[in-house]
Amino acid sequence: MAKIILEVNDLRVYFPVRQGFIIERDVGVVKAVDGVSLEIAEGEVLGLVGESGCGKSTLARAILQLAPVTSGGVYFEGRDLCAMPPGELRRLRPRIQMIFQDPYASLNPRRTVYDTLAEPMRTHNIVPRGETR
Repeated sequence: MAKIILEVNDLRVYFPVRQGFIIERDVGVVKAVDGVSLEIAEGEVLGLVGESGCGKSTLARAILQLAPVTSGGVYFEGRDLCAMPPGELRRLRPRIQMIFQDPYASLNPRRTVYDTLAEPMRTHNIVPRGETR
């Protein structure tokens, strides 16, 4: 049996709906992600599909701790990402990331392929500057 790399348990991401100009009050919630659970084993690839607005990107952002998690758990290699301090999470980010389907939203046409690929290697100190090429 393959080792579980990513585990998501009953993940919920709710955004408050506020009303009022001077005195704001919560009048409801938008349930962007509601009770998602999944496991990804070592060597597996997951493709998340669904209609526009169904919560795919919000789920991915919540897994990466880029969107607020209302409840549930996200575990990467057994470590709880929801409880992880920001510095530790920052060091982990080069190992877990999402890839968006739309190349027009993901790739900057003003940048070369080299610059696009070299940027994360420089940012995360994966390769020394002189050896990037």
